[in-house]
Amino acid sequence: MARFRRPDEIDAFRAALCSAAERLFATRGYDGVTMRTLAAELGCSPMTPYRYFANKEAIFDAVRLAAFDRFGARIERAAAIPAEPADRLDHLARAFVAFARSEPSAYRIMFEVARPAALGAEMGDDPARRAVLLRGWLPLVANLACLAERGEVEGDPLVLAHLAFASLHGLVMLDLSGKYVLGLEIDDVIEPMIARLRRGFGVPVAMAPVGEPHGAATKKKAAGRAARGASPRRTARTARGAAVGGPKDATVGRGRRKRAGR
Repeated sequence: MARFRRPDEIDAFRAALCSAAERLFATRGYDGVTMRTLAAELGCSPMTPYRYFANKEAIFDAVRLAAFDRFGARIERAAAIPAEPADRLDHLARAFVAFARSEPSAYRIMFEVARPAALGAEMGDDPARRAVLLRGWLPLVANLACLAERGEVEGDPLVLAHLAFASLHGLVMLDLSGKYVLGLEIDDVIEPMIARLRRGFGVPVAMAPVGEPHGAATKKKAAGRAARGASPRRTARTARGAAVGGPKDATVGRGRRKRAGR
């Protein structure tokens, strides 16, 4: 005889199911996950997930919508920070990147994993659903509209919001896919990207942080290794090499300096 679950147990199982689904969809893609896969991950009967969701499409949609809701909440918190509209643009950009870095699986499901056609139109006819999907967009559009009204930016706020979104998305996806090379990391380019967005939009940048020198994040990691007991000489050599492409380049550079000094 099946045991009836208490409401808190139902909520806990749904949360565990959605957490597992988010991770699996992000790593395997939509087609790489089945209801049986999810059941195995949770250690339950293959039929158990069907007590909570009609099918895999419903689970994917719930997980994705929840991710958009959390993303929107992060952006709204950034928009609520007391600041001039020009500086609020910086807060919004940093919040965008921070969400992607803190919740990479959610971010991938939102913007990388293909949404199944069986779910129909993205927005649909449900106003509540539409509000969730737009929650992360509207503060950025509203802030740019405010800057436009004040004559601090030129252009359609909606177009400018898409330009900012595309730039930040590219920054994030390079990080999530491990494509930062030549000694740079995302921490080295976040602030320069924000400063250049401001310049591109015509927003004054005098008060905008412009970031640390290139390779600063790599040098910080090297310093951390030294503090934990790694050879300072080796750590410094690695950091110098990473700044120009690798240890080999650093060695070549020293050879060139020696020859130049003869």
